[in-house]
Amino acid sequence: MRVSSGFFPIKSIFPSANFVYRLLSLFSVLTIFCPFLSQAFHKGFHKVCGGRVLEIFHSTELMAVVTGNENYDWEELRRWTTYKNGYTEDDPTIKLFWEVFLELPLEEKRKFLMFLTGSDRIPIQGMKAIKLIIQPTSDDKYLPVAHTCFNLLDLPRYGTKEKLRYKLLQAIQQNQGFSLV
Repeated sequence: MRVSSGFFPIKSIFPSANFVYRLLSLFSVLTIFCPFLSQAFHKGFHKVCGGRVLEIFHSTELMAVVTGNENYDWEELRRWTTYKNGYTEDDPTIKLFWEVFLELPLEEKRKFLMFLTGSDRIPIQGMKAIKLIIQPTSDDKYLPVAHTCFNLLDLPRYGTKEKLRYKLLQAIQQNQGFSLV
């Protein structure tokens, strides 16, 4: 999404703590030097987030709602994952998947979340709220497929760890997600 203040564009894909911090810093400067702009910001903010919402949350809770939870507990994601249509926790492909996934750097894991859910943020309730479901597909020449509305991953039965890693990375790196650029 591209927002213009009239002077310079602000580009944002998803709200983040850094973005919110910069926005609030800008707001504090505007309050001092340009009261008209700060009043417009105040009016717009309260139009979107006003009313009881501001009364319900403490400031830290509101920040978590806006920026998302950043407590990436990958083992919790694994514990809350369910398997369908022949896959079980003990299936060789599932064991390879978790081995490969847990070895990925944080940035690649976040890309996986984007691929799976359409967002690289964790729900405020934590990883257990994602409720990942993994099911097999018949042909290992295809990439894994994510059904974002259901947090469902179609994972072919790859025979080797190297092939699974290659196909998974291909899938998550070519993902466009729902972000607005």
